[in-house]
Amino acid sequence: MKSIINILRKTFVIEYYRLNTGFLFLVAMFGFGILRPEDHIALATYAFTSPFLLSLGLSLWGLYHLKVVYFVRQRLLFSSHEFLYHLVTVSKPRRWAGLLYVHFMLWLPVVLYAGFVGYYGWLFGQHQAVIITMSFALFLPFTGVMAYEYRLFHPNPDTRLSILSGFLNRQFTKPYWSYFLLYLFQKAPILLFLTKVFTCFIVYGICKIYPTDAYDERLFSLAAATIALSHSVMLLHLYEFEHLQLPLLRNLPLTLFQRGLQYTILFILLVFPESIFMIRYHPSGISWVYTLEWWVLILGLFWLIFGRFLQQHYLMDLLLRQGFYAFISLFFLIMFQIPTFLLAVCSLGAGIYLFHRHYYNSEYIVSKDNLKLRPEE
Repeated sequence: MKSIINILRKTFVIEYYRLNTGFLFLVAMFGFGILRPEDHIALATYAFTSPFLLSLGLSLWGLYHLKVVYFVRQRLLFSSHEFLYHLVTVSKPRRWAGLLYVHFMLWLPVVLYAGFVGYYGWLFGQHQAVIITMSFALFLPFTGVMAYEYRLFHPNPDTRLSILSGFLNRQFTKPYWSYFLLYLFQKAPILLFLTKVFTCFIVYGICKIYPTDAYDERLFSLAAATIALSHSVMLLHLYEFEHLQLPLLRNLPLTLFQRGLQYTILFILLVFPESIFMIRYHPSGISWVYTLEWWVLILGLFWLIFGRFLQQHYLMDLLLRQGFYAFISLFFLIMFQIPTFLLAVCSLGAGIYLFHRHYYNSEYIVSKDNLKLRPEE
């Protein structure tokens, strides 16, 4: 059993935290950089007395649960992880114990936070709400184990197009910008869903917190930087999608202006849900001129991130480090009151410059590990 735990820890747990260091850091910075420990205690106490806030918090944990389940199930589809399907030969109690260990280790941030707020909720007498919260945090991982078990016994999911999808593909001509959106819905729906929920929640949070405190526009600029950097993985998918799925794209008779216009439309559509939330919950103390600058800042950062991909091929671990450095740099620039309009124009100009210079020279570099022959070959 110890050897099985060791294998699962190296293939899932270590890889998950290595690839999601940037995501977890942004969550920690947004959660603990703005709220003090006593604020978390007060928020937990209020949430335990409000069924709506309690259900909202549990829903956010449920989204993180889906992210963890999606990561493990996707890893099981990798050719390098095919040896894990031999787990079906292990007895069911030992297999479930190993898979439960994996999920609890990936679920550890939620368990620790639930224990922290649950302790203070119990001290304030909210026993029933604390029991519900801890039961949710301790028993939800069993549904993840069931999902892993299903994947182990069904290693080749059916990926054929539905009849409706085939009919729509034959009847309608799709514009270029729609290809990547359809790719996200079909191949990375969990990534799309979690990213949009997280970023929309950020917009909703800053719009609701603004009337209750004396924050200035810098809070919204920090939120714009967080939203843009949260889409880094999605933009990496765009970069990989074009090089791997549409290799003939650069041979089409289109000018750089036409290509840039298509990318701009795509980026606008990607940030469309956040724009709707910003308009719907727009604080009265924020001018619409600044709102336009805020929107252009996100768009400019999108262009800058995508331009960096065209300039240099990034692996996931390098991308997370670059995202960390970028967030720290933007944090200090915003805190030192650099105008949002200036940040937006500079990021947009730099992104378009990188796109103009490196678009035709960009090259997707295949990892050397993927080129090695397997022993049986």
